[in-house]
Amino acid sequence: MTFAAGVASESFLPARNHPLNQSPLYKVESRRKLATLLFSDLSNLQALANHQQDNYRNFNLVHADKNRSIELPKPALQRVHRRLFHLLDVLEKPDYLHSGRKQRSYITNARVHLGAVPLVKLDIEKFYASVSSARVYRFFSEVMRCSPDVAAVLSKLCTANDHLPIGSCASQLLAFFSAKPMFDELHRHSLKCGLRDSYYVDDLTWSGVEATRSFLWAAKQIVHHHGFKYHGARVYTADQAKVVTGVLISGNRLRVQRNRELELWNAVNALDWRSPSAALKAIDRLIGKSSANAQIDERFVQRTRQLRAQKLEMLSAQRFIETAQPPVSP
Repeated sequence: MTFAAGVASESFLPARNHPLNQSPLYKVESRRKLATLLFSDLSNLQALANHQQDNYRNFNLVHADKNRSIELPKPALQRVHRRLFHLLDVLEKPDYLHSGRKQRSYITNARVHLGAVPLVKLDIEKFYASVSSARVYRFFSEVMRCSPDVAAVLSKLCTANDHLPIGSCASQLLAFFSAKPMFDELHRHSLKCGLRDSYYVDDLTWSGVEATRSFLWAAKQIVHHHGFKYHGARVYTADQAKVVTGVLISGNRLRVQRNRELELWNAVNALDWRSPSAALKAIDRLIGKSSANAQIDERFVQRTRQLRAQKLEMLSAQRFIETAQPPVSP
């Protein structure tokens, strides 16, 4: 939080993983009470809700060869979103969810599907853009049982251009809770078919003997029934290597994808061709990537240690050069 009231009040949040009906957001019936809950005042909250387009900084970002349109909340709205994130973060979440929760990650999502079994997967197309303000309103109104005017203010605060913004810290959890009826139906269907299932943001994965094209078609129908579009469908046989949320599954082992491993090695070798300042910035990113890989493959533990030692050597060399330079004459 960027102001004292926010920091002080975090200690009054209920214990983690409590039911929806124990949330401070449950059955909020007045906008004034909502403003207090969000560490704001009613006039400020209403102004933010009524001027949605002025509350975001818009820009494009290329990530994983995809051009994404980012809507980043400005500081005043960002404080409200951060508070909402904390309130949503402490709600109970189903075991099948691996995004937006502590001690879960894209790696634990892949680990669910270890073993030489068939696997199918599907992506929800433009997930955040598909979660409209009407879906957010229904979540706060029908699930959290807020009054209509409170649910309306919350849906305006949480959306931009009638959808969840990619740049908000609250969007990932809001997307899940707003689409939870779909995820629950997919989970029930996978249990009925005896499959393991896991969901990471918009990545849907199932594995087991009955992970077939027929099952995948039924899953597509469920996604479509709930008003979402899908793409990226894949079917793997039991003996194939599989990629789940960027992690390679080879039998009972998780591995780093070969192209990501090669990308890291090439970037490490390119450090010698950079200027000292550029190399220092680059090596921090490489340490982060290598550390992430080390959670998948222990071979990267040693590589991460080497990169950290290399960074210390670079820092020492930089300090030596700075202290060895003669003083500037007056």
